[in-house]
Amino acid sequence: MRRLLPKIFRLLLSGKTSSFVFEPQEVTLPPNPSGINLYIHLPFCRQLCPFCPYVKAVYNHATSAAYKQAIIKELEGYRGRWGNASVESVYFGGGTPSLTPEIIGETLEWLKRNFHLGGEIGVEVHPLDATNSVLKSLRDSGVNMVSLGVQSFNDQRLKALGRDYDSNLAKEACQRVLGAGFATVDIDLIFAIPGQSVDELEDDIGYAVALGADQLSAYPLMFFAYMPFRQKLERAKAEMPGWWAEREMLKVAVKAASAAGYRRTSIWSFNKPEARRYTTVTKDSFVGVGVGASTMMGDYFSVNTFSLPEYIRATAKGLKPALAAKLDDRDKLAYWLFWRCYDLAIDTGKLKQLFGRGLPFPIRGLLPLLKGLGVIERRGDTIYLTESGAYLFHLIEKEYTHAYLERLWGACLKEAWPKRVVI
Repeated sequence: MRRLLPKIFRLLLSGKTSSFVFEPQEVTLPPNPSGINLYIHLPFCRQLCPFCPYVKAVYNHATSAAYKQAIIKELEGYRGRWGNASVESVYFGGGTPSLTPEIIGETLEWLKRNFHLGGEIGVEVHPLDATNSVLKSLRDSGVNMVSLGVQSFNDQRLKALGRDYDSNLAKEACQRVLGAGFATVDIDLIFAIPGQSVDELEDDIGYAVALGADQLSAYPLMFFAYMPFRQKLERAKAEMPGWWAEREMLKVAVKAASAAGYRRTSIWSFNKPEARRYTTVTKDSFVGVGVGASTMMGDYFSVNTFSLPEYIRATAKGLKPALAAKLDDRDKLAYWLFWRCYDLAIDTGKLKQLFGRGLPFPIRGLLPLLKGLGVIERRGDTIYLTESGAYLFHLIEKEYTHAYLERLWGACLKEAWPKRVVI
């Protein structure tokens, strides 16, 4: 039944049951976008964590230098199309972006010279990179938001994830980052790790709160069929926590963060009331730069090639997306509503402003039932997901990840330039 959730949810949001078709095609972007959101993918890592599904590669100096030139070349294409447009936010993800702070610095300098750069600049930082010199380099470059990928403060869980540091180093890294003067520091945790107990997760949340994180993110461990983590589990004869244990862990995370004064800002994140939110996925539209990066803008959702050598080669000739799907108005509305559910709040006034209409008829018809079941509550023009509603969407988001992203990314990892992917 859970595997049907993405299709049922899509039917409710868009009234469609047809598949998404991703093909190589010419993508037409809006001529004068306002408030561009950039995501820049830096794939290099010291080692490849077995649970990570993203495009990544072991660091190599020569390849890194060529890659830096390639992402500037891709950005130049947007500069030629849009002139010195306004860029509201820039987020560097990976991979391990903090492993190559020189790429971050030089890319931000280029952006400052060529675009009107806004004030939201975020970077994912690995605990081993949280040195005073790296943090100073990031601050000097203009970075004001950091997400520190701790994953856990428990040595056994860090070992299970294949992380290359211990809990003491993780805590020291948190202290240095939190003392470095960034506007927002997110401590990124993972729960539902094999062998993890509810008490261990509560301890992890407690450590992050005690350290003074501006934001806590607690994501369930999800691994894809193409990742080596499944084989790692089988060799260790370990099992993932069951759905009930996972649900209890999420409840504990919500309760512990709320008791410490954090407000829930998405199904998996919590912020101090005054803290700006670190978020890359919930923007209405975004431009992805780099190998494997996605773009959602105008009438298209597109992805760059997942092959690092091919990305570097192709940018020299004028990079085109590896695959793209054209979206109609119902698809775009469904996409927007999906991420508002992730944010736990649907502003129907903004919906009308953006799309010139109210909620889709099937959703409107279900509102009394959802309210009666305690899944939603309405205050003014905004519909909020309750804790029960947030858990339901937690399940939907997990199944969406497997039904759509796992299949798309898996196909893109098999071929640098896939001919067609239907999902």
